[in-house]
Amino acid sequence: MTDYRTLLKLLFFIPFILLGQIEKQVRDENPGLFKNQRLYHAPPKPLFKERAHNLDFITDILGDSVLSATLFFKTNFMAYYQEFPLEGIQGLYRFTYDPKTYPGTHLQYYFVIKTEKELYGTPVNDQGELTPVYKLLVDPVQYFKQQARLNQ
Repeated sequence: MTDYRTLLKLLFFIPFILLGQIEKQVRDENPGLFKNQRLYHAPPKPLFKERAHNLDFITDILGDSVLSATLFFKTNFMAYYQEFPLEGIQGLYRFTYDPKTYPGTHLQYYFVIKTEKELYGTPVNDQGELTPVYKLLVDPVQYFKQQARLNQ
């Protein structure tokens, strides 16, 4: 009877131990996966032509610790990145992209927060380097036609 209980306990705890070790290994070897990451951004999917879009960045850095928050942004019609200082509201920093103001067919951007002691940026690649988001603006009619074909 005791062997049965011991075996049951082992079968119950082994998956938790393995998952913890796998998670630690992945996070330690890949700095792009949440290792000391203080900024979070999920690019909107898809980005439609001729429509305004919000680019949201979220952080757990306290607002009074942030010296500056800047979005570096350009379209394929711009030669250089432009800097846009952003104001945060409870950890949310938002830039509204307006295609009438900044025309283009592609967007590139990244976000940086500066504190007294650190500089944080997003998005970060697997080597821990800041890598701009590169997004194509798509035609909404063509997008939904393609989605309808794929869903049949």
